[in-house]
Amino acid sequence: MDIHSKEVTNLPHHSGVYLYKDRSGTIIYIGKAIDIQKRVKQYFDNPDRLSVKTQQLVSHIHSINCITTVSEFDAILLEASLISSNQPKYNMIAKDDKSPIYIHIPLNDTLPIISLTHKPKMSSRSADTYIGPFQTTRIARQMLRLIRTVIPYCRQKVRKGKPCFYTHLGLCHPCPSEIMADDPRIQKERIRIYRNNVFLLRDVLNGKSKNIRIQLEREMVAEAKKENFERASYIRNQLQQLDRLTQTHFDPSLYTSFSTDIGETIELELEELKTLLKPFYPKITDLKRIECVDISQLDGDNAVGSLVVLDNGIINTSLYRKFAIKHVHGQNDFKMIQEVLERRFHHKEWEFPNLLIIDGGKSQVMAAFSIINSLQIEIPIIGIAKRFERIIIRKENEFKELYVPITAPAMHCVQRLRDESHRFAHKYHVTKRKKAYLPKI
Repeated sequence: MDIHSKEVTNLPHHSGVYLYKDRSGTIIYIGKAIDIQKRVKQYFDNPDRLSVKTQQLVSHIHSINCITTVSEFDAILLEASLISSNQPKYNMIAKDDKSPIYIHIPLNDTLPIISLTHKPKMSSRSADTYIGPFQTTRIARQMLRLIRTVIPYCRQKVRKGKPCFYTHLGLCHPCPSEIMADDPRIQKERIRIYRNNVFLLRDVLNGKSKNIRIQLEREMVAEAKKENFERASYIRNQLQQLDRLTQTHFDPSLYTSFSTDIGETIELELEELKTLLKPFYPKITDLKRIECVDISQLDGDNAVGSLVVLDNGIINTSLYRKFAIKHVHGQNDFKMIQEVLERRFHHKEWEFPNLLIIDGGKSQVMAAFSIINSLQIEIPIIGIAKRFERIIIRKENEFKELYVPITAPAMHCVQRLRDESHRFAHKYHVTKRKKAYLPKI
């Protein structure tokens, strides 16, 4: 086995960034991945299928380093940050000879319109901001779509006094086109609100989400004191979306320091979660392995279940399992959860979890408890209800709803795993639906 193969097998099954270096130790390429090991393997498993350009890159790789991140969103930002600071040779030779893409925020404009550009016009006098470079337009657009659910902004250049289409979806508010037709008495305030959104967008892309969270919390409290509860509720939803998006690990400097910061952060999450559960599960001593189960279906058709694993605080895709529901017919989440758990614990060779999370409320948790008890297995079980993001715990035949602030590290740990289990289950469900509609030959 050559040096590349040995290094590849030691790479983690985590989201993050991988760095290829030549013999002199110079970084020649930087990439991001949901699963670093799987992505890097693609460069070496089938070299004949690679393009001439990629084959040339592989021939110069002498060593591989990686930086793990807690989310793919972090990995995308970190990749752009590292490429910008290191200017690796093979990143600069962009695909199809196109230059990398930047997100352009024209802060000089009264009502800045967010756009994408291949050629940033840098000037010491200009207040314009360019975020990037991103290696493809698809990645840059993906970033903007994700952020838009948290911070509304506009990309429509033509202004006719009518709000753009995205206003109706809550993704552009207030719309610059609409502001232009406003009464002068309210126009100034509406311009301020829109520009504030643009500054928030810039800060998110620059890895300053913690500052944004503080600002939004202050604004939410201020609106609540004014009894403007509709606006306060809107900001609360923004905060929740921001936490889901960034999962509290958003600052690229956290990962570029090559320190134990990320390990300490994850350790804090697990420790706080253990402290939270200790009054209900006194025997809980370790959270090395946490599993989460979710069901995905459409009116009972093509129902599937997912099992995702948090391995020492990090999502480990190599331990994922998916289940096609075989014995439950019709729309019955509870029976489906029981089927998935029964089949999961039938595999004695799979390491048992220290904690089991169910994506759902009291009924789903009760379904899990009944099957676990019937199998005579003692494993702490909790649920997470999506509606109010409450943790559901059963103690002494009673259910308790725990309110945990969305800023709490313990909550980030649970939400991260829940969101991943939902994504994995939904992806498998969609695949099954597509196959169901294919003609049988």
